Formats: sequence, structure tokens, C-alpha cells
Amino acid sequence: MKSHIIIPLCFSLAVLTMDCSKNDAPSMNVGTIYNPGNSGDKILKGKTTEQATPSDVSDQQLNNKLNLMDNDTVFQYALDSHNQGKHQEALAAYKKILETNKNYPDIYYHQGILYRDMGMREEAICAFQTAVTQNPDSAEAHYNLGYSYRCKGLHSEAIAEYKRALELISEKKVKQKAYIHYNLGFSYFSHGQIDDAIVEFKNALAYKPNGKEIHQKLGIAYTAKGWADKAKDEFSISRKSDMAESHN
Repeated sequence: MKSHIIIPLCFSLAVLTMDCSKNDAPSMNVGTIYNPGNSGDKILKGKTTEQATPSDVSDQQLNNKLNLMDNDTVFQYALDSHNQGKHQEALAAYKKILETNKNYPDIYYHQGILYRDMGMREEAICAFQTAVTQNPDSAEAHYNLGYSYRCKGLHSEAIAEYKRALELISEKKVKQKAYIHYNLGFSYFSHGQIDDAIVEFKNALAYKPNGKEIHQKLGIAYTAKGWADKAKDEFSISRKSDMAESHN
């Protein structure tokens, strides 16, 4: 049986960037934490690291340490280091695996999550593009590629990835579907497709009725259409949800 080498894909991104902030999405927790034996339920789970933690070892010490491990152990080390905010150690570990096995399962996806948390948007896109090539039926890979495109202001490309993620994701993943619909609506709105944005924000609310950010963005979309009364209602719901959270 022939083995196919995965070549990392990286397309030119000579475009203006668009910031992605926590206020723009129901959740920034779109990364995944590796959990041996439970790899089938990874989409949109886990935590992201706010600030990198200084490495505990020198480059030479780290390289010596990694040389004593097999690839599975190195992979777990990379994930643990990422979770601890030791980004450079995690990145070095992923690169170590890729020196000998460019087909290691899910490595480009997790490397993309790491690059995203490091603020390296073009590298994240490159990694997620390769992750999609490696595993074209992964809803999480398509979602995160779409989100990375969105963060670069590439909304047309993001729309295609979000739509593919929705085709692949299980109906049982209610929370995740809300996030995808929300982000799809955001990209539609940013692309000037206001009516489509409204549809997607409503779809998101069907899965997450109390999503304050979703109500807020729906209100903005209604405002863009000149529907002042509808917009006022959505902003009111968003404020009420915000007040309810602050009292909890």
C-alpha cells in the first residue's frame, strides 16, 4: 500500500488583517485538548492560552529531551506544553515529529491551534489548510480554518469553510453548531451579505437562545437593514442577558 506524504500547504495572504476579539464570538475556546481514547469528540472544546509561559529548558536541553522520546510521547509533550502556555516548547515538539513523520495523525490541526494562540495567523491558516487535506471530513479542521480566514479578513474563504463544517458536524453538537452559525453570520455580514447574516444569526439562536453576542450582532444586522424596532428588541435582549450574567 502506497503511503502519501502530506505537504504543508501555505497560500499567499497579501491582504489587510481584521482583528478577532473575544467580543466577536460566543466563545474563543475553539481549540482542543488531546484526550487519549476519546479523540472522537474534540470539536470546539478545550481552552486557549492567554499568555505564553517562559520555557523551563534551553533549546539544547529540549532537543536532547525530545530525542529520548518516541513520536507519541513527543506529541503528548507538545499538547501538555501548549496547555501550560509553553508555546515555543510545544512548537519545537511538533516540528520534531514532522522531521520523521509528516503524516502523523492530527498534527497539523493541533499545530494550527498553537499558531493561532501564538497570534501567528498566516502560519495557522497554512497548518489548518494542511489539516483539511490530511482529514477532509473533519468538521473541526474546517471550522478552525474558517475562523483563521475570518481573523485575516478573508470572509469569502471563511464562509466556504463554515458551510463545510456545518455539513460535517453532528446534529447532536448543539453548542458547536451555534458557534459555527454565528461565525458564518459574522462573515456574511462582513462580506456585505446582510440577509444571509440575519438568517445565520437566527440559526445560531435556535441552538443558543440566550446568546447575548448573537442577539447583539443580529441587532446590528437589523440596523443595517433599517429595521430599527427589531434592532431595539435584540439589543434589549442582549443587555438583559449581560445583566443576568453579571449577577450570577
